[in-house]
Amino acid sequence: MRMLFDKIITLSLNPVADITLYVDRYEMGGENTVTSELYDAAGKAVDVSRVLRSYEIANTALIVAGQENSKRYFERLRDENVATRVIYMEGRIRENLSILTPDGTMTRIIRKSPKIKHHTIDELETALSEEIRPTTLVVVAGVMPDGITDEIFCEICAFIKECGGIIALDTKSATLENIAQIKPWVIKPNYEELCTLVGRPLETTEEMKEAVKQVADAGAKHVLASFGAEGMIYTDGLVTYKADVPELSEIKSTVGAGDAALAGFIIAHDYKYDVKKSLQFAAAFGTASCLVEGTNPPRRISVAMVNNQVSVYSI
Repeated sequence: MRMLFDKIITLSLNPVADITLYVDRYEMGGENTVTSELYDAAGKAVDVSRVLRSYEIANTALIVAGQENSKRYFERLRDENVATRVIYMEGRIRENLSILTPDGTMTRIIRKSPKIKHHTIDELETALSEEIRPTTLVVVAGVMPDGITDEIFCEICAFIKECGGIIALDTKSATLENIAQIKPWVIKPNYEELCTLVGRPLETTEEMKEAVKQVADAGAKHVLASFGAEGMIYTDGLVTYKADVPELSEIKSTVGAGDAALAGFIIAHDYKYDVKKSLQFAAAFGTASCLVEGTNPPRRISVAMVNNQVSVYSI
């Protein structure tokens, strides 16, 4: 079977080490002893690469990374057999520290990323020109770091398309104006990002339906919006589907669930599923990822079990 994409690249301009610190109790202003620790080499684009790799979908993670603390990060990706191409720069890979108590309460500490300089962007464009060929899917995901303005972000996406790339977009840095220029193959906003994109709060399913259609009308071929326990909504501007997901008895971590959902959607298209089944698969991946700790890819057996419990219908 011929794949829809001849090659897949994930582009990470702002990678992150997700470090989960487990404590018996967390006291603000007091001493908190860490009982165990989980280290994940992450970031939205890298998370997509990790999930694709766990399903044996070949891809390359193209990563712009601060060099100072990179050794452990790339050792972790090697452990997971994730193929990488790295552009090093001064500074540190940012770190997200999650402090987790036994009752599931999570406190997040987000560190800033290093600033990308012009010569690094030049190196990035060289790497993109060498890696991309026609029908290459490029997953552009994650918060843009300092140094990447709206204008530069659009220029990078335009360059990807000039090289023959097809863009999957998952970043809170996107605007409707960006989408009109970039015209991504798919965009995956979460609830907050969708509200920001359309510039208004969304409370009802009908309002969410109108919002995803507005994003599709702006220029996205597929819009895949994730709403946590409330499931997902998909549109291509012509048909709109809602996916309801099962309630989970135990949630280990919701970090990276949206990334897993996007990876599931990409895998479904590689499997030549129709959009309805692709939405079901994406919702299953996102939900199943909540059953594993940290930002680890969902287990196949969990995806299969959840997939059987996802209901998809027209709205």
